[in-house]
Amino acid sequence: MNLTRSTGITFLILALALVACNDHGKEPVSRSDSAPQSLDVGYDILRSTLMDEQHLTTIRFTKTIVTFKSISEPTRKVIDDIAQSSAVALEELEQLASLTPVIIFDIERVGEIEQMTRDAIRITTAKEFLTSKEDFEVRLLISQTQALRFVSHLTKELRDIETNAKRKEWLGMISDQYEKLYLRVLSRLKIA
Repeated sequence: MNLTRSTGITFLILALALVACNDHGKEPVSRSDSAPQSLDVGYDILRSTLMDEQHLTTIRFTKTIVTFKSISEPTRKVIDDIAQSSAVALEELEQLASLTPVIIFDIERVGEIEQMTRDAIRITTAKEFLTSKEDFEVRLLISQTQALRFVSHLTKELRDIETNAKRKEWLGMISDQYEKLYLRVLSRLKIA
């Protein structure tokens, strides 16, 4: 393995490890007008997933540097659209969280086992992306079908129990947006 590839692999492992080990939570805020805990937990999971998804462009770019092989332009476009959509959705979620009932982000409520499982999946996926001899583009697209479908369904479920009209409307828009992204990824898989 040449020095440039070795350095690139080391960088990718470090970048993905930082994403996986990132403390996605903030200090909990105690408020009497907060949302029910089940809603908070759902939003914690959504927030954590969006945080992961916003890093797709970095992962794609790093893999390109390491392997000197790029993914196709249509796949690059959809992956970058997912990352950008996730960054925007995350910002919107942070703003909407202050509406009554207030959403309190506290990832620890998600549960230690679930969080450990999610972290383990992140690390395993990162290793697979890095070391797999299989087509990176196909693996990335497959992983996105799962993540996008998860976000689409999670936001539908949250919408059903949400009491704030603005957040309810936003959840419906996000669900539709991620379902459309899912269909775009699925169409790329049929070609790849």
